[in-house]
Amino acid sequence: MSACSRDRPNANEYEYDVMPNRCSREHGAVGKKSMTITIESTSKFVDAGGVKIHYHEAGDGPALVCIHGGAPGAFGWGNFGRNLEALSAHFRTIIVDLPGYGKSDKPHIDGSRDSFYAETFVLMLDALGIDKAHILGMATGGGVAIHMALAHPERINRLVLLSCPGGLQLFTLLPAQLGSQGYYADDGPSMKKMRSYLEGMLYNKALLTDDVVRERYEASIDPDFMANPPEGKGGPRRKMDPLWQDLNRIQAPTLVMWGRDNRTVGYDAALFMLNQIPDVRVQIFGQCGLWIPFEKMAEFNYSVIGFLSLPT
Repeated sequence: MSACSRDRPNANEYEYDVMPNRCSREHGAVGKKSMTITIESTSKFVDAGGVKIHYHEAGDGPALVCIHGGAPGAFGWGNFGRNLEALSAHFRTIIVDLPGYGKSDKPHIDGSRDSFYAETFVLMLDALGIDKAHILGMATGGGVAIHMALAHPERINRLVLLSCPGGLQLFTLLPAQLGSQGYYADDGPSMKKMRSYLEGMLYNKALLTDDVVRERYEASIDPDFMANPPEGKGGPRRKMDPLWQDLNRIQAPTLVMWGRDNRTVGYDAALFMLNQIPDVRVQIFGQCGLWIPFEKMAEFNYSVIGFLSLPT
């Protein structure tokens, strides 16, 4: 293997040997065979109740569904593609594009978007013949995961929530405006605006190569996405579902992960979840922002694999 995926953070093709060599040890991928994962070779579609969902799939074993966050240019591979190497060595890993994002259909949604997403992904599980799955969600995707756990507890094995809605901030204030809210305003999208937005998601800005920024920027200017971006084109922040009221009803064993330096939602929201979710454990990373799977890749992979592999 010529390079580890950490050395090529925007590669659309991740070549790796899942034997326990240096790179696989870094990313928590220990297995028995070599394989090549590409954005093209893992790309699939499924009809979920009339909504075409695009996803990436690799690996065998218990199903793990990864749901990305919202905001301009977000899509499944962009959030979790770099983690697929490690996760797919242990799980049948399914990285989805939310409806309205990536290559998934972009339907008009009335009412709660997160609830719509959750019901769509339950229908996706039906279409894929999956009775129960681990659900991992980041930011908006975490809110979707909570909706799934509350409405369909019989379909959830374990839950991993990253930097997501659902907790109450006890001693930090919400920012007056999210960095994504002005992205399409004024002179419209640009590489400069995208870099500024992504810098707000990280503690270590040096990780943001031009390729990483360009990948997200190009997704943000896709004509179908720009026609009706789910997060809107500025204006008031959308009202969040009051998930905090029902956290005590989550039945699934849950891992909550947060960056101490998350400037969008403070880690006190994770502490609120710690007090409310019955079977929960919380991991807080120093020197880390919102995008934990990218900024703390190796630790994230090991923690998730370890938690989901615990005996029942």
